[in-house]
Amino acid sequence: MGDRCLGIEALCILLNRMSYPRRFYDMMASFGRSRESLCRIFNSLVDLLFDQWQNHLYFCLNIVASRLHNFGAAIAAKGAMMDNIFGFIDGSKLETCRISQKRNRTTSDAHQYGDLQRLIYSGHKRRHCLNFQAITAPDGLCVHFWGPIEGSRHDTTLLWESKLMVYMDHHAATFGNSLIYGDPAYGVLPWVCSGYKGPLNDPRMQEFNASMSRVRQSVEWSFCQMKSQWAFVTYKMQQKILLQSVGKTICLAMFFTNCQTCYFGGNQTSVYFNLKPPALKEYLVKV
Repeated sequence: MGDRCLGIEALCILLNRMSYPRRFYDMMASFGRSRESLCRIFNSLVDLLFDQWQNHLYFCLNIVASRLHNFGAAIAAKGAMMDNIFGFIDGSKLETCRISQKRNRTTSDAHQYGDLQRLIYSGHKRRHCLNFQAITAPDGLCVHFWGPIEGSRHDTTLLWESKLMVYMDHHAATFGNSLIYGDPAYGVLPWVCSGYKGPLNDPRMQEFNASMSRVRQSVEWSFCQMKSQWAFVTYKMQQKILLQSVGKTICLAMFFTNCQTCYFGGNQTSVYFNLKPPALKEYLVKV
């Protein structure tokens, strides 16, 4: 069925739904549409925006390339012992509704989807979830966001599945000697630096870990900001895999978080590093 709808109305429906875990029934009075119509408009716009902006969300190369020096200087100014770090990488698990194991599922379905309930269960978090990867820059923008993969996977698996290292190799001339910093679980890779592992007897190693740990927490602020502004993605009973575009909706939540950061001229991370984000028009320029 076709629904006639202006773009601005469709966007309002999408943002209203994502800002809080509302039911379509609760939105009927605000928009004067049936639940079925609201659902179709919401899902159609999620697909449209994701297809249009997924490459930009994967990596904001134009933003990073023009601000690499500023990123490194801002991080070093906060006491970090490295001046060539441009962002901090981390993974985050977002809880989803448990997938029911239907007894009447056909053999073809079982072969295609497997035991999804087991795959998305994280033994570490003890919950069903999806895993997403982000790189946060000191200006408050999430310059890289990718996912989802199963919640049972480790962050290092997420890194390799995202092919981020291949992407950075391909643009080596742009990044130069700049690196991203992650927790010790990532280890040391061509484009990733991390802290020292194990018991540290050398005071210099302890000082390095302490200085980098203080600034690395900004990547966690990025996820917290997304969850705070778009509470819909935190309500697990609405995140129904195989019934809704859960991964696309969460990716769009981070995209809108970036847009808000640019529009309002900063967030907690940019204030901490004293570095303003680009203007919204600059952020939305595609390369």
